[in-house]
Amino acid sequence: MRTYEELTGADGKKIFFRAERFRPKDIFSSHQPKIDLGGEVAVLKNLSMTGLAVQCAEDSAWQDKLDTEIPVKFLVGSDEIYAGAGKVRRSEMTGLRTTVAIELTTGYLDFTEIQKQHEYSVLRQTLDDPFFGEAHDVLPEFKTLSGEIINLFRSYKDVLEKFESNLALEGSERETVLLEALKICEDRIVPQWKELWYRGSDILWPIMEDPEKVAAHKAYTERVLTPEFMAGPVMRRCYEKPLGYPGDYQIMNYVYKWERIGNSLYEKLLHRIGIVTGECVGTRLRMAQAFLREHIEQSAATAGDEVLNVTNLGCGSAYEVADYLKIEDLPRSVQFTLIDQDHDALSYAYNHAHREVIRHGGKARVRCLQASFAELLKAGKLFNTMKPQDIIYSLGLYDYLSAKRAKALTHDLYEQV
Repeated sequence: MRTYEELTGADGKKIFFRAERFRPKDIFSSHQPKIDLGGEVAVLKNLSMTGLAVQCAEDSAWQDKLDTEIPVKFLVGSDEIYAGAGKVRRSEMTGLRTTVAIELTTGYLDFTEIQKQHEYSVLRQTLDDPFFGEAHDVLPEFKTLSGEIINLFRSYKDVLEKFESNLALEGSERETVLLEALKICEDRIVPQWKELWYRGSDILWPIMEDPEKVAAHKAYTERVLTPEFMAGPVMRRCYEKPLGYPGDYQIMNYVYKWERIGNSLYEKLLHRIGIVTGECVGTRLRMAQAFLREHIEQSAATAGDEVLNVTNLGCGSAYEVADYLKIEDLPRSVQFTLIDQDHDALSYAYNHAHREVIRHGGKARVRCLQASFAELLKAGKLFNTMKPQDIIYSLGLYDYLSAKRAKALTHDLYEQV
């Protein structure tokens, strides 16, 4: 703990205190309000007790309004949740839009009151929707399917919770019996789930090119079905996205390892459903591993001491690398370069692969490069620091790319081989 005399003040311009600024999402839970500036609608960029910054489409008019007082309103739909006035203090172009800074001249922004009015307004407008709670725009056959899924899951939940609660055994004997019960349920539910899953795909396929219908069915799914899936660890992580995207390295490891995870039989059963749904990811990994193994073996006869350079772009846990390196003897020397944006994924990949690298006594090397998502897509710049590669592959990165961007990246990667 520092003494009073040791506390430091601010330096430079920071000596001049100003009210803390907040992003809209820090104040408003949803439905960010529109900003009406004397009839011109703008997008809120940040706000403080004494002012706000907005983004507008036009620049010329705002340059003429510097130091001019204008009306300021916050609108949620047609509801006015704040009204005041302010002076235009700054205007500057930022890309195709103009950022305008406004200093309030009447009162201040009372965040507590504005939040309250905002939430009331969102609630009123939601309830005023004549179709609220009706799901009129959702296909009847999809509603029927959803009911069947809920009934199936809850049936297993009821029977497994009763079985687990009534089982009067302890220790290893209890665990053995629980595992056998789980296996029986897995064998039964997997084909039942696949039938429902495939039927759902057939129902929804005709509407996939209609954004409004897709949005309606997605909203219905999240309200009705998603809570049922949250008991399964892999489904929950995919939905909650703790690292910001649904296919992080831990989710991939769930699929690759095929472990029974959960705090109860039912959680483990739902986890298995999630793993089954994503088993194509495991198939893709095994295909890539088989290709690597075959190429390394087939090229070994003429390789001599030459090192085979292999890069995995967007490597995640690089499970296939560590798993392949468990081979007793490497046919030839190989250097794996693992590239990802996630430090934790690279740490996992390196730690698990390095154990096997040491065992091969110099014939295997693994190095890791951390790069942003944007850098991953700029193959030329990223690969300029590396030797020409013999093999470049990616198991998950392309899942996040449009067809146009995927084509461009593939073209750039071929230049590095």
